Amino acid sequence: MQRFKSFLKESTGRGKLTASGAAGEEHVRKYINPHIGSEEFTHTLATEHEDLPAGSRIKIKKVMNVGGKIHVDARDQNDNQQIIPISKLYKPGEAPKNKGHDYESKFVDRMKQHGIMPSHLSGAGSTSGTDFAVENKKKNIFHPGTVDGNLLNGETKDGVTAAMGQLTIHHTKLRGWHVPDSSRAKRPLYAKQIEQSGILEHLNEHVPDPEKAEVTASGRAKTIEIKHPNLDPANAYLQDHHVHVVQVGGYGTYSVGKKDETGHGLPKITGNGVWRIREKQKGNKSARTIAFHPDGKKGLNKSHIDLDKDEDLFAFKKTLGHQD
Repeated sequence: MQRFKSFLKESTGRGKLTASGAAGEEHVRKYINPHIGSEEFTHTLATEHEDLPAGSRIKIKKVMNVGGKIHVDARDQNDNQQIIPISKLYKPGEAPKNKGHDYESKFVDRMKQHGIMPSHLSGAGSTSGTDFAVENKKKNIFHPGTVDGNLLNGETKDGVTAAMGQLTIHHTKLRGWHVPDSSRAKRPLYAKQIEQSGILEHLNEHVPDPEKAEVTASGRAKTIEIKHPNLDPANAYLQDHHVHVVQVGGYGTYSVGKKDETGHGLPKITGNGVWRIREKQKGNKSARTIAFHPDGKKGLNKSHIDLDKDEDLFAFKKTLGHQD
């Protein structure tokens, strides 16, 4: 009976992969090799890996052996290189839905059902676009940075594990660690927050030679974490993306920018944050990704308005001139 159960579990592909032994080799053959080089995100992280949260999707470039364990050289949804033991991966096709996208999809459907978001629009998922739109039916209101002046741009986050800002910095002998001009042009407000935070000075003092940086067992530079006293960098990053409203699952609804464009009294994002500085791609010690997150579950102060609640949603609709 036990052997039959094991066979059933194996044949249906449930559970995580194995990173060593004959079972590991078999899992590579069945569950990894067919997906190497795919442009699609084929595997899901079952448990947290470094600063990559469980539930993150990856695409696999190659298989490698690190310390006697089978690893994959993969790319995450921000195109960062990740060296991950396959024991941290679900078998393809058996992972639960990406929680962030699932939350976004449900929230978008909710906004459409209540007429707040035009039905012909769709959510952006992991693309560079915003996740949802809010139609402001009040007359003589124009919102810059949008395709349609009557639409407000919205972003969803399923809790506080996802990054609320990301940018790649580089190191050269002439300039040391710095924000490239091309990155500053795309994310000017977020780049300014990085430059004012002291991160570059910290790296230039403690990691003046990237090739001599302290590394993990996989050979990747160790991730550096630096606390930040507020969430201004998140607000800056969202402004760079022309976002007006942020919906955070379990925390509520917030405004972005100098004023609440909805006129509903949405609070700003407040709390405490943390910078995470990691090697963007193994082998390239001269590039680091600087991501910004709320500092844990208590890093984001809860909003007094939450569009996941019916009473708050109905009041929001009324402010924007929608009829029930």
